[in-house]
Amino acid sequence: MAISKVSELVRYCLLRRTSVDEFGTLVQTYQAEFSGKRLFAALIECRFSFCAPGDPLISLYLDHVGTTGVVSISDALVVMVRRWNSDKGAQAQNALQFYNQTLQDITMVIVSNKYKTTPSEARTSILLSSRWLATLARQTSQDVEPALNIEHSHVLESLAFLVASMAATDAGLEALSLNATLQGDTSEVASQDLRASLRQALNLCLPLYSTLSTHLMDRLNTVLKHISLLEHGSTQNGGSSGQSSEIQVLQFQVSIPDTHMVAARAATIAYLEAMLTMGSTIDDGTLINYLCSRHQNDYQAVSVDLLISAFQILKTKSVSPKSLLSYQQCRTFVQNKLPNILSMLSASSFNSFDTQQTITDAWTQVVPQLSGQEIMLIGFHFLHTCSLHHLLTQQAAIQLVGNEEALSGMSKGLYTKDDLVSQVMGNHTRGPKLVEELVRSDGSAGFISQAIVEIMHNYCQNKETQYLKDLANAIIRRPAAINCISLFIRPSYWLGPLCTLLDEWRWDEIHGEAQPVYDEFGAVLLLVLVTKARLQLPQSELGIRKKDGFLSEYMNNGDSEQELGSLSEVRMAHLGNWINALYLAEGLSDELFTNCSPHDFYILIPTLLRQSMTAYQQDKLTQDSLKAGLDYLLEPFLLPSLASALSWIANILHDDAPAAAVILDVIMKAPGNTDSRDIHRTILAMCGPQLQKIIDSMQPEHDQLHGVQAILKQSPIFSFSPDQGVEHSQIASVLQEGIVSMITSAGASVMQEQSTSSGIHSMVNCAINSLGLQSALRVLLAVLLQMSDSPDFLFALDTVSTIVCTVDRGLRETLRLLYTNLGTLLKKGDTLSAEAVVRLHRQVEAYANLLTVQEMGLDAFAFAQQLTNIDTADPNLDATTAVSGAMDLQGDQEPADGIDQVLDEVAAMGNLDSNDADMNFDALYGLQNTDMDLNDLDLDMF
Repeated sequence: MAISKVSELVRYCLLRRTSVDEFGTLVQTYQAEFSGKRLFAALIECRFSFCAPGDPLISLYLDHVGTTGVVSISDALVVMVRRWNSDKGAQAQNALQFYNQTLQDITMVIVSNKYKTTPSEARTSILLSSRWLATLARQTSQDVEPALNIEHSHVLESLAFLVASMAATDAGLEALSLNATLQGDTSEVASQDLRASLRQALNLCLPLYSTLSTHLMDRLNTVLKHISLLEHGSTQNGGSSGQSSEIQVLQFQVSIPDTHMVAARAATIAYLEAMLTMGSTIDDGTLINYLCSRHQNDYQAVSVDLLISAFQILKTKSVSPKSLLSYQQCRTFVQNKLPNILSMLSASSFNSFDTQQTITDAWTQVVPQLSGQEIMLIGFHFLHTCSLHHLLTQQAAIQLVGNEEALSGMSKGLYTKDDLVSQVMGNHTRGPKLVEELVRSDGSAGFISQAIVEIMHNYCQNKETQYLKDLANAIIRRPAAINCISLFIRPSYWLGPLCTLLDEWRWDEIHGEAQPVYDEFGAVLLLVLVTKARLQLPQSELGIRKKDGFLSEYMNNGDSEQELGSLSEVRMAHLGNWINALYLAEGLSDELFTNCSPHDFYILIPTLLRQSMTAYQQDKLTQDSLKAGLDYLLEPFLLPSLASALSWIANILHDDAPAAAVILDVIMKAPGNTDSRDIHRTILAMCGPQLQKIIDSMQPEHDQLHGVQAILKQSPIFSFSPDQGVEHSQIASVLQEGIVSMITSAGASVMQEQSTSSGIHSMVNCAINSLGLQSALRVLLAVLLQMSDSPDFLFALDTVSTIVCTVDRGLRETLRLLYTNLGTLLKKGDTLSAEAVVRLHRQVEAYANLLTVQEMGLDAFAFAQQLTNIDTADPNLDATTAVSGAMDLQGDQEPADGIDQVLDEVAAMGNLDSNDADMNFDALYGLQNTDMDLNDLDLDMF
């Protein structure tokens, strides 16, 4: 089947990656040969059957034909509906994805500042899209294949966004109002029909709230509210002042045009800094999606922005002694993850760019900032890793470094995950050694992390707990390994199987000695606890599945003692056996471990210590006996019990300081075994900050605790926590000045000699803690107001929006509440603040979708592989027809629009739901009850 001439034009442009400007020129040249609707149909046909999935050029072409008026939105919808109905509702999964992408492209046209339309066109578009939406909502609510149901939901969400966006335009509001005059049509009847159709569609969507985004639900409710206000106002004389105020708010929101998305360097720094300073996982797809959306898919600009921002954060963290963990995390990111992301960007780009030249150009901006020898060495490692990823040649890396010897001692290649897993499965002693390599890796940290996680999961699945213990202890001795793993893999993913193993550990299946099993159980438990504390994770992010299992009970009550009367008979017996073994018997027997599972033992630790302390205070135990019994807790197989012991002591230290000091003297001394000493040091570093804070707050000071304080002060910084080195009384002004300084010095283009303000993420958290959410939000809004007349305002909006999205403290919900109560600001006449709230809310909601929707991430390598299959020299474009390099648009002309085609397109609505059977194209275009004949119609309307 020969392809049409308009399809030939589109394929010609797509194959040769023709720019949008050149495409527009070609369309203008041949516009007499085809209608805008046929051009749109050819574009989506290519998206469905010709292009690689995710081709950004199609979206750019659709944006051009939509914003320039080559095709109207209503015509585009007619084409889409007709194609949808031709499949009889049985679309494949990839087809649904293409519908989703196209609807998103049309929505972007509607919200564009370039798009202009009339009330008549808006009415037609809303009617058609709302009827389609109603049908799709009914279809989505029915039981279908789960995978397709998800894709149906995505299409429905995109279509709902399109409907809401069109309804929010000036033309859409006018069409919905009672005063619209649509070319002689009766305005009241037309508006009532339009509102009825729209209300029906949106009401059908509301029960599907669980599958729709919060932002969309807000938009739909706003439109429904507007419809209700209009209709309620029509039944009353004059309407109430409250209704007028709500209509005023809606009209004010609509009057503010959407902001053009820009990419401020300050915003990129703010996002990366938030991730790196909190030890968060940086998802490649999410980061690339966020950057590419702001840079309009300019992959070269994304690469430069990312590279310079990463080194700027590295510099600022290197000069702050309190940012040691953040500095280490940034170093890992630069040496290991950044080259991999640049490689993904290179593979994802249709308009390929010279990565070597890009890195070279960015390096010239980075080098003046790398004043320290250590930072310079990190930069050399980065260049070397880039060469291993083939982003630049080894010779080019040497030229940038300026010294071949600087690269001579670095790794000669990159590991692969599968190879490392095979090595460990063949020799289990290799696993702990991988942890050492992970901490000092230059380039392969991601692959080593993946290998370690897969190995741990294999051990969990096969119940090879002895090997799992060795690997867990190796990580506990080097907590920096947790930082590396978390940078690449979400903690809930790699901790989940460990938590399941702990919860499902069957003690009645133990054969042989029980003490080694205590050792294995304790190592896994301690790894979970150390990771939770290291990354400051809430319990919900640990991957715990059993809500009534051991771990849930331990996390909630592991540092709390229990009244003896509340203990079960079994646990009461275990408690008595442990007291007897520690203080009366001649040692810990295997029978003790066999009878009492670790599940019960670790829950009983605080109660055991309380009973020991009480016995000592009542002179039933001498101090020497107490210390001798507690010495057993320093044995390797019981060492993890110190975590809950230290937490419990911190809770009771104010009330029982002298007795608690005796216990601390025992459990804080270093064990004799070297391996145990490293684990003990990690436990002290983990629990020390809380204990130190309690001791510092005690007045008067206790002499017995001086030795404890000396040990705690030697512990290194353990966890990722916000650095709040600002006085509370100054936090508002310092935060505002810091953000403005960061925007003006780093947001526009290149790095300045003076470092930008660092620690913005920490200062925002500090402001929230000291001032509250509302006051902290006012500070961020004050930044926008201060820069409202500045040419850097869009950079400010980009930066502040990113900050709101990366601070997980309810700031976004506070902004949403302020946006909902916008009428308060308008009543005060503070329209400038109201406008800032509207713009910030829109941008935050848009960014929140970019930063949380994982399925939108780029599958870069698969995408690039599909491109390599296109032979541009002799492309076979169709099963029977190929497009040659030189186009011939003067051949057989496609038949002109005729009555058959008109009727076919009218029939495009034929497969909609039976509830919409009253809809026909006369009603759609407002032609009912007229004397017009079908032959009198302007066929271009269809």
